[in-house]
This record gives sequence, structure tokens and C-alpha cells, in this order.
Amino acid sequence: MALALEIAKRANALRFDDFPDEAVNWAKVAITDMLGCALAGAGEDTSGIALKLSAAEHQGGKCTVLGTAVRLPSLDAAFVNGVAGHALDFDDTSKSMAGHPTVIILPPILALGEDLDVSGRALLEAYVVGLETATRIARGVNFYHYEKGWHPTSTLGIFGAAAACGRLLGLDDSKLATALSICVSLACGVKSNFGSQTKPLHAGVAARNGLLAARLASQGFTASAEAFEHPQGFLAVFNGPGHYDAARILPDWGQPLDLLAPGISIKKYPCVYSVHGAIDCAVALRQKYGLRPEAIKRVMVTMHERRLLPHVQRRAENALDAKFSLSYAVARALVDGRVSLDHFEGKAYADPVVHRVMGTIVTQGHSDDARDYSAEVRVELSDGRHCVEAVPAPVGQGPENPLTPEMLRAKFEDCAGRVLEVSQINSLFEALRAIDSISSVRALTTMMIKDRSFT
Repeated sequence: MALALEIAKRANALRFDDFPDEAVNWAKVAITDMLGCALAGAGEDTSGIALKLSAAEHQGGKCTVLGTAVRLPSLDAAFVNGVAGHALDFDDTSKSMAGHPTVIILPPILALGEDLDVSGRALLEAYVVGLETATRIARGVNFYHYEKGWHPTSTLGIFGAAAACGRLLGLDDSKLATALSICVSLACGVKSNFGSQTKPLHAGVAARNGLLAARLASQGFTASAEAFEHPQGFLAVFNGPGHYDAARILPDWGQPLDLLAPGISIKKYPCVYSVHGAIDCAVALRQKYGLRPEAIKRVMVTMHERRLLPHVQRRAENALDAKFSLSYAVARALVDGRVSLDHFEGKAYADPVVHRVMGTIVTQGHSDDARDYSAEVRVELSDGRHCVEAVPAPVGQGPENPLTPEMLRAKFEDCAGRVLEVSQINSLFEALRAIDSISSVRALTTMMIKDRSFT
């Protein structure tokens, strides 16, 4: 059995007309949220560097660089928009993938969609196909793949990007299988680079490479039919013998769609998702008890040991690094009663009051997979009192605990407002709510243009 071909057959069997209304609605939410994150991220130094290099080397394209007036060829637009979408680490996550799916899938299909002048409905269909592909492959390798140190956003998301682009290009089963096999040699990204500009670079590279693989395959490029299951293929090389289960990849595609179960999670806070449950607890404690920072003696944070991996067990030594510091996020929530974009800008990470509280924080892990994203924060005060708050999952965790429509809109307005005018934001938000009725994605991308300079 050629695993790539079997995956391709299942991806190609998915059709918009078969998607439940709930899945279409979630796809709209994910696309809207990611575009907001990408618009906010467009002004970051990370995105600016990526754009300057791409624009200097490649001209004459017709694909939009979000939040700017620049147009690039599709591969470069996918790259820059992928970097921007992940620059603030505010984009959605997938439990199955243990990473960020939409930031890898949407930038390439948006660029390709502009090239091909596809409809909003076609974009939605391609997105769902890409998400299902990435998350089904993920089921065969996680969570060992994640815990080993790979960054699944890129190493698994690339397959979703290729499948989504393959749908827009109309690749048959054989050519889509080839695109997926090409991706085996293009997948990359390790977690040692978290807390630096290279983490969002992972997203941009994977978005570009997924599109590249699909376009190569469409032109008859070849790849090994056994790129996944070969003794030196993706499964064995990335996970190692005994640490994957290929049999989990193929059954029950779309029954239900991974978009619905376990679903995607929309971030409430602009930092690593692993600590969001603890932030919810800390915010609630601050609001309930009016905690004063100077009265905090000791803080115990209890979470699943999978949430306490090395990339969150760090001090906040710069603005990007702070996004992956559990102690900074929890301390900031206890001090301010909120965690927002401005807390990861400039020298906010160096706040001496926050750093004093950081020094009181200790962690302990548990291994109950039924409480994978649960959190408990216990605060001991200097007068001997103890305050405790626990949550079974963060606000925004999948369909079972979603952000409210009001929260989703407020987040989008906050993010897009860093680039666009209020009138643009309102029009764009309404258009995204009805994206399945848009005849051309070009009508959508023109609403995200801003005459801004990155020189």
C-alpha cells in the first residue's frame, strides 16, 4: 500500500456539499481569525524583514501581501503572509496536530486563489480539505512527534497546505500523492527556535513549500510513492520505529471532520497555547480576590506534563521569548488581570513587579490525558491565606468551550485595527462572514490592502 496515495484518495473524496453547516461556520471562524492575526503581524519586524527580502528578489506578482500595497508572486506571498500570520503567536491551534493549522493552510490557498481567481466557496472547501489532511496524518505520529521536539505547525501543516492547494489546482489522486511525497522532503521546524523570529519563519516556509509541492506535482514532477512508510521515510525518520502508528491515519476521514471533533481552538491570549488554562485561572484569581502583587508569597501551577515541556519553562528575556514563558504569562495575569498584545511589546517583559511575582511561581505536572489542557493555580499570600482556581480547559478550547461571537469580533477588530481603518475592518468582517457567497477571492484581498512602507 502506498500511504501517500491512500491519503490523497481520501482528501480528494471530501466535498463542500457534504460538509455540515457547523463545519462551514468553523472554517469561516478560523479564516477570519487568522486573517486578523496576519494583519496585526504584518507590522512586526519579523514580517518586515521577510517582505523586504522577498520584494527585493521577486517582482511582478499579483498576490496580496496582507496589510500592505505590495503584490508578489504566489510563492512569495504565501511565505510572507505565513510569517505575518504567526508573528504574534495569536493564531489558532489544533489538538490533533499539536500546532497551528490555519496559518499554514490559508496563506498558500489565498495566494493561489488570487492567481486562479477562485470563489470564496472554493477557498473554504480547500481549507477544510487541508485541515483534515494535516490532522489525520498527525494522528499517526502524535504526541510523540510533538514531544520529541518537532514543530508540528510546519512539519505536519505542510501536508495540509499541499492538499489544500491540490484541491484548487484540481490534482488527481496520483498527482496529489506526489505532492504529499514531495512535502516529506520539505518538512522542517524544531522547537529549539521557539521564542525567536525563526518560529514564525517555520510557518512561512511551510506555507510556501506546500504550495510549491502542489505546483511541482501539477507539472509532472516525481517523488517516491513510499515516502511516508519507507524504512527511511517520514514516519521512521521523524518519529523513529515504534513511535508512530500509520494505521491511525486512514480510517474514518470526515466522520466527523477533525474541524468539529476535537476541533480547533481560537486563542484568547497572544502567547503559547499551552499556558492559556493557567492564564484563565490567574485572571479569575485577580478578579475574585483583588490580589496585590506584593502580597503574593508562592504560586503553584499544576498542568499536564505535556504542557510543561522545556519551551514554556523559561524566563522572559525579550519580547518574543516572553510569549513562551509560563511564569511571565501567569505573573502578568496575576498583576494586571489580563494578558494582551501590549504585554509582549517593547520592554513590557522587563516589568520589575511582574518579575518579582515570576520568582514565586513553581510548577507541577500530571499525566491524566483526560485533563490534557486543564490547569490549576494556587496562590499563597503573605498573610497565610490560600486562593485556588481551576479550569478543565481554556476559554476558546475547541467547539465545546468556544470564544463568544463578541470575543471573536473584538479580537479581530483589535488585530486588524493595527493596520486598517475602522470602515475597512467592518466591511472585511462582514465579507468574511459571508465568504461562501463571494465570487472571487480577489474581492476579499483588496479589502486588506494598506499603503504602508517596510523600507
